[in-house]
Amino acid sequence: MLLLRARHALIDARLKQAGMKEGVVLVVEDGRVRSIEPDTPETLARYPQAQVLGNGRQLLLPGLVDAHSHGRGLSPIQKGVANDFLENALYDWAAMVVLPPELSSAMCAYRHLRSGCTTLHHNGFDDDVSGPQAARQSIATYLGSGLRLAFSPGLRDESKLALDEEGFFDTLPADIRQWARDGVFYDKAALRDAYFDLFDSLHRDFDDGDTRILLSPSWAHGASPELLRRCRDASARLGGVKIHIHTLQTPIQKAYSLRRHGKTAVAWLDEQEFLNEHVVFGHAIHVTQADIDLMGARGVSVTHHPSCNFIMRNGLAPLPQLRQAGVRVAMGMDDKTINDDEDAVMEMRMVHKMHRCASYDLRSPALDAYEVLEMATVNGAQVCGFGVGLGTLQPGSKADAILVDLEGISQDPWLDGRADLMEAFLQRGLGRDVATVVVGGKVAVLDRRFMQLDVEALFCEVRDYCARGLTDAQRERLARLGQLKPYMQDWYAGWHEDQFEEPFYRFNSRL
Repeated sequence: MLLLRARHALIDARLKQAGMKEGVVLVVEDGRVRSIEPDTPETLARYPQAQVLGNGRQLLLPGLVDAHSHGRGLSPIQKGVANDFLENALYDWAAMVVLPPELSSAMCAYRHLRSGCTTLHHNGFDDDVSGPQAARQSIATYLGSGLRLAFSPGLRDESKLALDEEGFFDTLPADIRQWARDGVFYDKAALRDAYFDLFDSLHRDFDDGDTRILLSPSWAHGASPELLRRCRDASARLGGVKIHIHTLQTPIQKAYSLRRHGKTAVAWLDEQEFLNEHVVFGHAIHVTQADIDLMGARGVSVTHHPSCNFIMRNGLAPLPQLRQAGVRVAMGMDDKTINDDEDAVMEMRMVHKMHRCASYDLRSPALDAYEVLEMATVNGAQVCGFGVGLGTLQPGSKADAILVDLEGISQDPWLDGRADLMEAFLQRGLGRDVATVVVGGKVAVLDRRFMQLDVEALFCEVRDYCARGLTDAQRERLARLGQLKPYMQDWYAGWHEDQFEEPFYRFNSRL
């Protein structure tokens, strides 16, 4: 049994100020919140055998949720590669050292837990270190770190080298075509069969009340109708497994659907009878108002990652319009955060700040701290498939909680008592203010000491592995992609034009 003492506690972000409690003890038993009681000597005396966490001066919050990550462990810049437009980056990333799953997942767990992120959705790609054994090793590493996990193996069965891959192939000179052929002409049916064999195996062995195995046709513009159908059917067969799919991250992706299908990607997905309440779009930046209305009507959710969207030069998702249409929005970090450190508190601040200019109407309120925390707790739990039992500290909920030191927030040197504490937390807090992390009633971080990760040893292993550099096969692939990249850029030239005639956000004007 655990007792978590706090001066302030946010029990449920959806309740806003009514969800705040003062001077409480959170009683945790068998991995769940048993009760919320006054922080008094009498309360502590009733549980003489319990482990007591917290000094009674801290802020208690539900554990934060990163609903969209790729689990790479180190950022591109740490691996010597600058980020750029996604279409360029997909070629440039070949220059990165690829950590084995036991190191990448351990690093990812470390970077998340240290800032209070207790649940992670690892969204895989088919060009990662892949295969059943790698996926199992990754899952085992995450679970061994103390982190709560949602894991989705991913698959693209179209558009691996470029959108409209066969049309792109036809533009290449003969000497480059020879190498590029295998990246354009491949056995799609075999890929799909292998993917669903892997998904079924992982779901059978790992999906339970504490871990979720999800589906992921990686990209809306890289998924065949057959892949979408099989994902939809697998989801229904298993009672509504969540399906995560990158959708309209870049203007080129928007243009592709209009060129290929004569309609937006969202409209095309709906035509495939794919859209429902189990589908989660990653990014959803270049959606139209009609897309948003359709997403709201079908119950589609979205993961929002503002730092990544800016770092990758993608733009800004229309968050107010999505929320107004009833679309559930969760926070993701996508391995690319503003300080390059996967600080979940800082990413909440990015969400809080990025959308303050959605309207210049003085009567229009800005996004408040509780709405952002809802995205980073309750909504994140929902889109990761954990349902209503995660993301709050209500009695009966899974006991995922963090204790935050307030000295830097309220005593540097002073905070007016009239200030809303959660607004102050999002304005001033940092991941390093998180002192203690509890996941499922087990202590993962205690006073900033990791209980299940040997961080120093992990860092040594990562440094030693990265010092080996690229393999010969990686160097050859990097050289080939370097030859191919100018042709890819020429292929997409002009695709983005006419995509910004009536933007959702108006920051300034040329005229």
